[in-house]
Amino acid sequence: MIVLLLIVWPFRSTIQGLLSILSNGRRPQRIIIIHLAGLGDTLMLTPALAALQSGYPNAKIDFITLHGYVKDAFQNHPRLNTITTLPAYSGQWIISRFANRSGMKLVLAAIWFYPSLLLNHSLSRYDVGINFALSDFDRNLGNALLYCLNVRRRVGSFGMNDTLLTDPAAVDYARTHRATAYLKFLEPLGIPVGSRAYEFPLRQDDLEIVKLTLRRENVDTSKPLAIIHPGGKIHVNSRRWPAEYFARVCEFLSVDEGFEIVLTGDRDDIVVCEQIARRLGTRVKSIAGQLTFAETAALLSLSQLCITNDTSTLHLAEAAQVDRVISIFGPTDATLLAPQSERHVVLTSKLPCAPCMGGIIDANTKRCWLDVKEECLSGIAPERVFGVLEQFYGTRPLRVARA
Repeated sequence: MIVLLLIVWPFRSTIQGLLSILSNGRRPQRIIIIHLAGLGDTLMLTPALAALQSGYPNAKIDFITLHGYVKDAFQNHPRLNTITTLPAYSGQWIISRFANRSGMKLVLAAIWFYPSLLLNHSLSRYDVGINFALSDFDRNLGNALLYCLNVRRRVGSFGMNDTLLTDPAAVDYARTHRATAYLKFLEPLGIPVGSRAYEFPLRQDDLEIVKLTLRRENVDTSKPLAIIHPGGKIHVNSRRWPAEYFARVCEFLSVDEGFEIVLTGDRDDIVVCEQIARRLGTRVKSIAGQLTFAETAALLSLSQLCITNDTSTLHLAEAAQVDRVISIFGPTDATLLAPQSERHVVLTSKLPCAPCMGGIIDANTKRCWLDVKEECLSGIAPERVFGVLEQFYGTRPLRVARA
C-alpha cells in the first residue's frame, strides 16, 4: 500500500497541480474537513459547517474524524457528503510518532501511517481543506494530510507546521469560546459568520424509537420530562458531579411527581445511573446504554429540562433547544466550552485552582493535584441546583412546570 502510494503520488500531484492552475478562480466544488475531536466539539463545529456550506452552496463536504462514534453519530448529517474514520492506533503511541516532526519528515510520517486513507481520497481534487485542529498532534497530522492530498487551499491555525498550509488562520483558542474559535478558521476564505446555533437535525425514525422506549419504561409523557445525565468520560480528570448529588436533585424534582425523570448515558454510564435509580426506586427511569446519540437528541427534543455534567449531552441539549439546561463544570473551563444561551445556566467551582484543564485536553493535561478528589466538583452543593430550579419555576417548581 505504501509503495503504491509513493509511486502514484508524484504523478497525481503533478496532474492535480496542472488542474488546479486551470481551475483557479472557480467556486469550490469539493471540500475536505479534518476534525479529530469528540462529539461535543463536533457539535460546536456545526455553526462553522453551516457557514461553510452557505459560502459554498454547491460544494460537497467530506469529513475525516478520529472516532468511530463521531462517524456513527454524524453519518446522516445533511451538511456532510461522507465521513471517514482514521485507522485506529494506540493513542500515545501514534502521538509519539508525530511529535517533534516538521516539514517532509512529517509528510513522510503521514504517508507511512495513513496510506490507505490518502489513496482513497487522492483523486477527489479538493478545492478547499480545513484542519480544525487545536492540539499539537491534531495540527501536525491534519496539516500533513492536507498537504499530501494536494488540496488547492489548505486552511489551519498559525503555529507548528503551518508552512504546510496555504491560508493559515489566527485562532486564539485558549481565550476564545470553542464555537467562535472554529468560525475563525473561515476568515482566510472570506466566509461571513451566520447563525451560531448548534445543529443536529432530528429524524422521525429516532423519535419513534424514543417514544417506544418511553412507553416500555412506563414514562408518563403527559408530565414534564427531565433528562438527567450523571455520567461522562473521565479524560484525565473526572468531570462527573457526585452521583449522590444527582440523586438529591432527582428527589427534589420528584416532589408531587411533577417531573418524569429519565437517566441517560452510554454503556459506560450504566453503573452510575443504576446507582441513582436504586436509591429513588420508581421515581426515576434509567435508560443508560439503550439509545444512540441521534436517539438521545430525539429524547432531549421531547424534554423540558436537562441537568448534565460537561459532556456531549450538554451540547446536544443546546442543539435540541431544550427549554432549560443546567450544567456542572469542575476542571474544564465553562467560558470556553459551555453553550452561550439564555436557556442555559452553568454552575462552576469556587476553588482558585479551577478550571485546571482549560479548554483543551491533550498530552499536556495534568492530573488533579488534589489527590484525585476533584473537590472542584464535590464543592458544588446540590442546593445550588435547587436554587436555579426555583428561579426557573418559582418556589414550587414542579407544580408550575406541570401546569
